[in-house]
Amino acid sequence: MAERLRALAGRGRELPCPVALLRPNCRWARFGRFLRPRNLVRRSILASALAAAQAPASDLLELAGLDAASGDESRVIEFIESRLAGTHRIGSNGTLVAYFGQGAPRTLLATGVDEPGYAVSAIQSDGYLRLQPLADAPFGVGLGEYFLGQHVRVSTVTGSVLPGVVAAPSVHFGSRGAYRRTETGDLYIDVGASSARQARAAGLNVLDRVTLEKRVAPIGSGWIAAPWISSRSGAAVLLEVARRLKGAESEGTVAVAFVTQSYPHNAGLVRLLQSLDFERVVVLRPNGGASAGIAVVRGQSDTLVREIAELADLDGIEIERRPPHGFAFGPFGDPIPWREEQAYAVVWPPAENSATPSAAVRESDLSEIVSLLCRLVGVRSETNADQRPATPARAAATAHRSGSLAHMIERLVDVPGVSGKEEPVRTLLQSLLPPYARQAMRIDEGGNLIVRLGSGEQPDAAFIAHLDEIGFGLGTISSDGSVALSLKGGGDLRLFSWQPVMVHAGRGSITGVMTGRRSLDLGFSSREAVAKAGVSEGDTATVFKRFRRLLGDRVSARSLDDRLGCAALVEALKRLEGPARRARGTVDFVFSVGEEIGRLGAQHYSKSASPARVFPIDTFVTSDSPFESKRLAYARLGAGAVLRAFDESGLTPTAEIARVAALARRHKIPLQLGVTAGGNDGSVFRSLETVNVPIGFPLRYAHSAVETADLRDAESVIDLVEVLALEALGTR
Repeated sequence: MAERLRALAGRGRELPCPVALLRPNCRWARFGRFLRPRNLVRRSILASALAAAQAPASDLLELAGLDAASGDESRVIEFIESRLAGTHRIGSNGTLVAYFGQGAPRTLLATGVDEPGYAVSAIQSDGYLRLQPLADAPFGVGLGEYFLGQHVRVSTVTGSVLPGVVAAPSVHFGSRGAYRRTETGDLYIDVGASSARQARAAGLNVLDRVTLEKRVAPIGSGWIAAPWISSRSGAAVLLEVARRLKGAESEGTVAVAFVTQSYPHNAGLVRLLQSLDFERVVVLRPNGGASAGIAVVRGQSDTLVREIAELADLDGIEIERRPPHGFAFGPFGDPIPWREEQAYAVVWPPAENSATPSAAVRESDLSEIVSLLCRLVGVRSETNADQRPATPARAAATAHRSGSLAHMIERLVDVPGVSGKEEPVRTLLQSLLPPYARQAMRIDEGGNLIVRLGSGEQPDAAFIAHLDEIGFGLGTISSDGSVALSLKGGGDLRLFSWQPVMVHAGRGSITGVMTGRRSLDLGFSSREAVAKAGVSEGDTATVFKRFRRLLGDRVSARSLDDRLGCAALVEALKRLEGPARRARGTVDFVFSVGEEIGRLGAQHYSKSASPARVFPIDTFVTSDSPFESKRLAYARLGAGAVLRAFDESGLTPTAEIARVAALARRHKIPLQLGVTAGGNDGSVFRSLETVNVPIGFPLRYAHSAVETADLRDAESVIDLVEVLALEALGTR
């Protein structure tokens, strides 16, 4: 299974959950360049904990994949209930408490199970959802920046889940919104609906919950990263503690609580502490550091903290004493739940980047916290991991596809092809061509894939779609193992910060995390370790790819620009086999390289070809988005192909615009006319004999991870390419 994970990671796909991924083979306290040696001496109880090391990891990998915004934690609670043994009850607000043993002392172990997220606060008339945050500091600070331009899941009050994307400003319009701090008021959820009525018909409503789509990614030596995974590490720890408490002799009564509604204001914790009477309370919290931490609650005695610290010292477990911890209980003065006669301690399991979507934890560190808490409650025997209740097997999720076009686009999107490294995309594209086109194809010295229909010396028309995508180039590898990144093609690095990326190295792909410092963290601590993993300067990286179907015919993915254009040309070629065999004219279908970094492939092709007309098939970056002024580039998704008559690289003669528009009307092909920003491959043709006629499909959120288009527009592009090619080919 681990090998399957690595193979999936190598293709830049999200990793399935659940699956056992980690091995406790790296005894270090910190992540990336913050590493430091650990004390390797462990007493027998720690050795036993490490022997059962996969137990917390298995639970954590399940938990990391579940959606649980505050007030909608039922999926997590149901999973925990399926794994728990012993007497337990679930409160009216969803908090689950399991009881073990009897008598004194009475110890309560508690952890939250929810994650930072949003509630839908309004559905606009144009179908966009607006949001209200469900998290306070520190997770709520800048939360919008982590959601901007990302895939999300909308959990409805009826229990269904719909995919969506968070709208992002287009870099083609100056990236006004991308460079400022993003607040909740800047967030718009696009589920593919074009009206409030369509959104509500799909089951969406106010108070639905919005969470980041989960990605589970292996990082470096034994780390695992996922959105807010540090918010689930406490639950994984306490599940294992509960497992060991079953049938074990413990000192007194132990209650293990999985608490809902931690974000915001700790509402669930307040209810728990006011409902139960225990002498000792240990609360596991996220937002920890690279090593385990412990603190006393502000204004309370440090008796319990000192006891835990002494137990940690006995076992050689490194745990840092921290200043008294404060809890937020909301603006309306909820009663402070701490009681003078009780002892309290807050424990932070180790985590890296814990308040980000790329939080990372390591199972071996969690095992130490399990061992420590078992010591605290006096567990003198342990449950074998094989005694855990079985979890029903989950059916593998399969992407819903509508026809061959969507399937082809998905396949093309999945393959990495940063400018200058387009070979994998070109290879896949060759296999997708119809047999007659494969016989006619060639690869020129510039790297372009060209299919010529007809036998003339010069083409009467050329259709060009580009193979490459924006991505990242790897630069200097520092002595501490961090890797400098540069953007290849236009974009805003901030839209990709704190997201997992795939590095495409010589020996295959590995996962890393893009930090907020324009660098890449691969989880290694030295330049030599990075080199040993096969990574070198000059390699490329791409964000994780996700092809998602939204409502209706809308689709979203990174690199729809211009894999959708490539798919359109392949589909058109499938329709042209007969006419190509009877052709009097000549037409080239060109799949170009290097468009995003200066239209390099098109420039190479233009040196030897002077078509009468060139038709770049690319995106039309539309202002059909809440971020952009409708003065420029407004073309509606779903209203058809766009004749991109004017952009920053040139304009099309009005006579040619009229000719193409008349042809579209005659064949009843939806066509929009537009003016937009950016440039196109056709602009490099400077011959007096060539007319540039760019044709595009409207694209929202260009050069982000959530580019969004409509398959109906793609079909219009295919239809238009077909009739334009037939006109140029002529037939005998």
